[in-house]
Parts: sequence; structure tokens; C-alpha cells
Amino acid sequence: MRFFLLRTCALLVFVTILIIPQGNANAQNDTIPTTSVDPKIVEWETATIPREYVIGGVSIEGIRFLDTSIVLSISGLQTNDKFTHPGTDIFSKAISNLWRQKLFSDVEIYVTKIVDDKVWIEINVTERPRLAGWKWHGIKKADQDELQGKIQLLKQTIITENMRRNIREVTKKFFADKGYSDVGVRIDERPDAVFKNSNYIDIYVDKGKKVKIDGVSFVGNENVDGLKLKKQMKDTKEKMRISLFPARHDNIYGATEQYRLKDWANEYGFLSFTKTRRLLDPYLRVKFSSGKFNPVKYE
Repeated sequence: MRFFLLRTCALLVFVTILIIPQGNANAQNDTIPTTSVDPKIVEWETATIPREYVIGGVSIEGIRFLDTSIVLSISGLQTNDKFTHPGTDIFSKAISNLWRQKLFSDVEIYVTKIVDDKVWIEINVTERPRLAGWKWHGIKKADQDELQGKIQLLKQTIITENMRRNIREVTKKFFADKGYSDVGVRIDERPDAVFKNSNYIDIYVDKGKKVKIDGVSFVGNENVDGLKLKKQMKDTKEKMRISLFPARHDNIYGATEQYRLKDWANEYGFLSFTKTRRLLDPYLRVKFSSGKFNPVKYE
């Protein structure tokens, strides 16, 4: 009896070992998804002989804010339009038309179904994010308000490269007019945690050092005193200077003639305020403000 039970148990174990792997294999096979490719679409992709088709329908995917009818109109694709494939350029033109609007960060066109000579099209777009807000870094509140008046940033407008370029150009020009000739502007985007497809922009401004006019020299002025010429130059003021050594400026057009003490004495300069000022100018300049340097004025 014991021998019979042992043989029965051994047989059951053997059968179990054979059945379980097969069951697992069947379970694994059942979980593998079946995929099928429309042979007509494969034939479409590999076609070499031109054939006339008709657009059976156009669907728009990926739109969140814009009207799908507007996107369809911009693309130029309409139901019942006829075209020849291969050889047509209506799809590349549709993509170009949509790109030109600067409303999308990605544009793709797919063929989804083919029945006889009718083709169904899907336009899949990704809208550019909209402006949720902005924040300036590195500049004073007064400058921020003035720049906002010039740039006119508005919430929920589409963030485009033109917007980013305009922020950079206006900001650089704004501070260049204040005497900062090496302004750096960096714009970073971060997603809005509340609204989808909306971004905040952080505008980092590095003004650099302010460029001021250290000195102005003239070459070739034989009849007019340099101080008189400086007086006629609007918004061109030199920096204050108190020194025992005269100011010297390298000039690519030639050396600047220095008014010497000997000339001042021979011309009785001590009797003339203008000549005395001319003598002291390289050593002593009393200026309460210096003019900002704008290279455009001197081009």
C-alpha cells in the first residue's frame, strides 16, 4: 500500500511539472498585444507609381486653445481635394503654412486610413506655451516698470521667439541709453503648476559696468579752442579729475597738442579765465555728473 502511494505521488509531481510551464507559456502568449498594419498604408509609403487620390477627411489633434477650424483653414487641406501621390507637395505646404504662424512648436501630418482612392489625414500639432507671468531679476523696480511699458508683456499671449528676441533687444537698448554698453539678458522658462501649457518666464539682466566719458580730445582744430568745442557737444561731459599728472589719451588720428605753462605765460594767460582753464583742464575738472557713453552718437 505504501509503495502504491509513493508511485501515485511521484506521478502527480511529474504531471504537475509538465503542465505548469505550458500554462505559463500560454498565459504569456495571451498578454502579448496583437498589432496589425494596414497594408494599404504600407503600399502608400512605398509607392513609386503616381496615382490620383481624394482627401476623404481631415482631423486635427493636439489643439488646446485654438479653434480647429482655424487650424484647418491655415493648413489649406480640405475634404474632397484631389492630389497625386507620389509627387504632391500639398502636405509639405500645409506644414509650412502652419509653421509660419509661429503658434506651434511641432507640426506633423499622418495618413490614418485609405479606402480605394480616398485618404484620411490627421494633422497633429503641439501648441506653443502661453505666458502665465514673468519676473525680472537684477534690476530695480523702477527700471522693471519702464521696461514693461516698452515691451508690453501680456498674460496668456503665446510665447514665441519673436517675444524673446524683443525682450532682449529692448532691454539692451534701454540700458545702453543709460551708459551700459555690455548688457547681458538671459530668459528662462518654467511651467505653470496650475494651468497646462502655460509657462512663466524669468528675465535675468546683467547690466555690467557703466561706461562713462573719461576725456575728449580734438585733432586738427587750429582756430577753435578745444574747451569751446566741448561746450557745444551736448550730453558729453567728462569725468571729474583732480591729479598732479595730466590726462593723456591715445588717439589714432594723431597726437593732441598740450597747452603748456610756457605758452600760458607768454600769452598772459593769467589775465584770461579761459586760458587758465585750458591750462588746468588736464589736471583739474570739476564735474558733478559725467556723460554716459553712447557709441551710436559718434559713428
